[in-house]
Amino acid sequence: MAHLKYQTHDQQSRDIHSRNAENVLDALLRQGINIPFSCRSGVCHVCVQQCRHGDIPPSAQKGLAPELVKQGYFLPCQCTPVGDMQIAAPTGLFQTTLVHSKEMLSSHVCRILLEPPTDFAYKAGQFINLRRPDGITRSYSLASLPAEDYFLELHVLRQDGGIMSNWLIDELNTGDGIDIQNAEGSCHYQTTAEDSPLLMIGTGTGLAPLIGIVRDALHRRHQHEIHLYHGGRSTDRFYLHEQLRQLEQAHSNFHYHECISGTSEVPENTFAGRVHEIAFSRHPNVHGWNVYLAGLAEMVDSGTLLAARHGALPHHIHSDAFTLRDLRQNKREDSKPQPEDDDSAKYPPPDAALWAALQDGKLLTSILTDFYTMVYADEKLASFFNGVTKQRLIEKQYLFIRQILTGEKVYFGNRPRNSHHWMVISDELFDHRESIMLHCLHKHGLPEPMIHRFMEMEGFYRRDIVKAAPFARVIGGIEKPFEGFDEITMDVGTLCDSCSREVAPGEKVIYHVRIGKIHCSDCSTRHYHHEIPPANAGV
Repeated sequence: MAHLKYQTHDQQSRDIHSRNAENVLDALLRQGINIPFSCRSGVCHVCVQQCRHGDIPPSAQKGLAPELVKQGYFLPCQCTPVGDMQIAAPTGLFQTTLVHSKEMLSSHVCRILLEPPTDFAYKAGQFINLRRPDGITRSYSLASLPAEDYFLELHVLRQDGGIMSNWLIDELNTGDGIDIQNAEGSCHYQTTAEDSPLLMIGTGTGLAPLIGIVRDALHRRHQHEIHLYHGGRSTDRFYLHEQLRQLEQAHSNFHYHECISGTSEVPENTFAGRVHEIAFSRHPNVHGWNVYLAGLAEMVDSGTLLAARHGALPHHIHSDAFTLRDLRQNKREDSKPQPEDDDSAKYPPPDAALWAALQDGKLLTSILTDFYTMVYADEKLASFFNGVTKQRLIEKQYLFIRQILTGEKVYFGNRPRNSHHWMVISDELFDHRESIMLHCLHKHGLPEPMIHRFMEMEGFYRRDIVKAAPFARVIGGIEKPFEGFDEITMDVGTLCDSCSREVAPGEKVIYHVRIGKIHCSDCSTRHYHHEIPPANAGV
């Protein structure tokens, strides 16, 4: 637990105590300090704050400009305090600029040109934050090229229920002033990409940063092939069709591909299907390529994993994921609590061939041992396993995977949804964990087709694990609180997390409602009777 002292814009101070494993953003919001935020995954930088005193974890400053890092700015959504901190609302990060012009490129997309502030520096493909007069702030990628364009160019997609996008399109007028923040983001043309082909994959207005990067590459006389794949549900989503076809005719090494995913009517020279799947089916080996992905987060996540599977090195994969916070105020259907006794939600289909490739578990043990050795040494992941021995985790994961692949009833622990219910895990963090697993699978020589199947099995649980806020565990269809201890009668066998003895069905146990650790009746009587608070009491 850390003590946080927060100073607002009006110089008022608030004292806050963060909970264990709670990030600064959640701690501030829990105490009614409504700082702006959007993606919660460290991508948009909307929630940036300044630390006046205290240590900042390196992960909380990842992606920020060096001058902001020097001034103590950090991302609260990515900061789990390592000690006490004095935090202040940011000052001087925004500048007011004028809207030069607006133009509808299609029925869905509006081009907005902004007058650049004095000495405004950016790289094609980066993003800026826009702030409305009422303080609502959102991120938009730049489609302009500083070497050739005077104005800052944004492509705004109209969203049903979009708080910011619809205001920009319908209410912001030419000549109006709007606050913008300095350009951020690492999705831009890299000097290391000069000697490699480029694969660009985007959905919707994810085209904006990609066209900026393409123009930058061509301006620098990039000699290798450049393939740009743009995905949409229908032909009217290809809002820069003519401009990109002209660019293709002017440069022999640039190739533009349109991919339709939502209609059976496919025009000539257009591909049918999901854009990232089409791109990698046509470029199955991208080792040595630089891969750029931009658009909806779901596509970027899947495309990042596909890029790694098809040979792209981690530092050659660049992404700009769009998160639609305005549209997610209502819970998605798949976020509803699922009962733990619903077998359809537990496991993907068994895979006997993959189990055989894992040498009936022998190779799996080696992979998991190597994997968790790396995880326990990883600064981003290690904190999630405090109080759990590495060997215990290896054993549990081995039994879990064995049950998935063979169908044998050998695993009696919590399913991923309940195991991770209290952990706020971003897509980026989940992908980081997957990259370590991918490394271990390659290291231990699992054949490439089987690596693909193993990673698909892991991806089965992404929706149960990745989330922007904790949710309650569900036992017997009943939501449980986040903190404290409770008593339950086991309907299946399991193992005690204290003494490791087998717990039989029908036995009453004590368990921690957030962490999920189970203590058998013997351990409860011998060691926990005077230590465990009454059921549902906070700890």
